[in-house]
Amino acid sequence: MGKDSSAKKVVIIGGGAAGMAAATRIRRQSSFEVTVLSRDSKTAYSHCGLPFVFEGEIASFEKLVVRPPEFFKQMGIKLILNTEVRKINLARKTLLAGGKSYSFDKLIITTGSAPYIPGREKESGKNVLPYGVFTLRSLEDGRRIGKALEKAKSFGVIGAGAIGVECAAAAAKRGIRTLLISRSENILSRRLDSDMAELVRQHLETLGIEVIRSKNVTIPTDFHRKKALYIGEKKEMKISTELLLLASGTKPETELARAAGLEIGKTGGIVVNEYLQGKARQEKGKTRFLSDIYAGGECAEVRDFIGGEARLSQLGSSARRMADVLADNVCGKRATFGPVLEPWVAVAAGLQFGGVGLTEAQAKKEGIKLITGQAIGSTRATYYPGKKKIFIKLLFQEEALVGAQLVGGEGVKERIDALSFAIRKKSTIQELLEMETCYAPPVSPLVDPLSYAIRAAYKKMKKSKTKGEKGDQDDRD
Repeated sequence: MGKDSSAKKVVIIGGGAAGMAAATRIRRQSSFEVTVLSRDSKTAYSHCGLPFVFEGEIASFEKLVVRPPEFFKQMGIKLILNTEVRKINLARKTLLAGGKSYSFDKLIITTGSAPYIPGREKESGKNVLPYGVFTLRSLEDGRRIGKALEKAKSFGVIGAGAIGVECAAAAAKRGIRTLLISRSENILSRRLDSDMAELVRQHLETLGIEVIRSKNVTIPTDFHRKKALYIGEKKEMKISTELLLLASGTKPETELARAAGLEIGKTGGIVVNEYLQGKARQEKGKTRFLSDIYAGGECAEVRDFIGGEARLSQLGSSARRMADVLADNVCGKRATFGPVLEPWVAVAAGLQFGGVGLTEAQAKKEGIKLITGQAIGSTRATYYPGKKKIFIKLLFQEEALVGAQLVGGEGVKERIDALSFAIRKKSTIQELLEMETCYAPPVSPLVDPLSYAIRAAYKKMKKSKTKGEKGDQDDRD
């Protein structure tokens, strides 16, 4: 992968975290002509900050804009907004957008993902939502929801993932009667086990949020008139709400790539190699990775660190790391993007929760036997003002740490970071037992709560091993 001096024009489709960071890095280390095409009206903003504007912690949506358009102009990046790419011709290295044709030497696809809307209606080929029903994909979506919340007395959220929970908490903190609906048995079901998710649910209910689980929802086509939802298979329950946010997940935006001939994986993401190069269909059914076509961010299919299976990575932190790999490879450097663990954290009205690696539910599905260690501790010395509880759950496969989940008032993020590193280094429980932690009354107790969770798992392992040895002895007798 030596430097390709013939590459003059780099075109990037998508102005999210991966696309804009890649554009900036390419310009900083090359003289390439860089063009970014985005159908959004804004770019280089924090999508993850939107719930905190709703809540009032952040004063305005403008505060979420990390880089104004002038910055990219000064960098020599041609930024074209409000323009959707309609077609990519890989053979000719051209694309069609806004009625114009753009040529490229290297192409980066960072089209992100779109909200998943179950049972959505269609009219004239376009997705149509009833008046008062929102999705949260862009900054403009955030503005519309924020304006509607100014006068709303009730607000419903369908989808109890991290974004759904954060938005529900934000509305409740504003004094708005709030409903959170999860189609799964538990909230945060893809990220947390039921026992840890229950702690979050209890917190939400202290805010006055009504949490409904394991129920199907029907949105009437005349929602703007009825201002109500029907709950259950037979619509046996009717719940009133003025506004509704659909936060029931996302799916990668890959139709453009698929139509161009790029291979789409079983997750729905664009298939890429470790260099984030796309794979194209060739004659006679063969495929190969293309040296000048790249994809990254939420639309790209990556690999899981623990199981090795294909997965999507829908975190801004992952997109930002991909941006560096994309830019370096476009500029002729050799950079790789390896399997992901995806440590994550969210905050809902002061409660922090997050995790990394396997959950018990995932392990059960994959036939993996786990040993868990749990602990409840304090985030500061017991006598120090402002101390908060923290709940910790560690998951081990044999003696190796493979997962962690934390819920607490503070101190969640930094512990997840440390545990993520431990999983990546394949740390054993023996090594974790020897872990040293720092101490100062304002930020920690003398013995970190992690130690108690590690010891709890170790005791289970010893007990399990002893039982196994006795069983072997009984067999021999």
